[in-house]
Amino acid sequence: MRRMRLDHAIYGTADLAVAAVRIEAELGLPVLPGGHHVGQGTHNRIVPLGDGYLELMAIDDPEEAAASPIGEVLLDVLGVERLMAYAVAVDDVHAVAQRLGTPLLTVKRDTLEAYVTGIVEALREPFLPFFIGANRSGPRPGDAGAAGGLTWIEVAGDEARLRDWLGGAELPVRVVAGAGAVRAIGVGEREFRTV
Repeated sequence: MRRMRLDHAIYGTADLAVAAVRIEAELGLPVLPGGHHVGQGTHNRIVPLGDGYLELMAIDDPEEAAASPIGEVLLDVLGVERLMAYAVAVDDVHAVAQRLGTPLLTVKRDTLEAYVTGIVEALREPFLPFFIGANRSGPRPGDAGAAGGLTWIEVAGDEARLRDWLGGAELPVRVVAGAGAVRAIGVGEREFRTV
């Protein structure tokens, strides 16, 4: 089986500045500038955690978002202050896309660029992760932090569907009862909960 690991969690917001204040207050971690996602209509800020990161994301160009497969879904789900998605890094994102029958899309901002798959499905069913391959350019955003990493994710949703989506891989994802959602993340020894 190919290697998988938690890569990052996404905190959706209508206002990056408001979200940054909350994250800095609750986690005591710095929120760094991010950038605009080319062709997606969103922008972000980054909280590096060491082996992973927390991404704060908001719409910054609604017209551009409406013309993008990812942005179109983000227009529907962004705006409420909450954890909204998470990503799993994989060795071969092309093989995962083929296994799931999901399109391979490119996410790009500034000098960073990576392939992702399963993102539209994961945004619609947030207990599912999307998958991200190695960066085609630029360093991973979370590498600079020393907060103890992204240690676990708690989701509510269909555990059997999640297991199938992951292809049987074991990850530190706990599933609880309830409507589909990303409920909490572990940051080192800390917990950050939005549901």
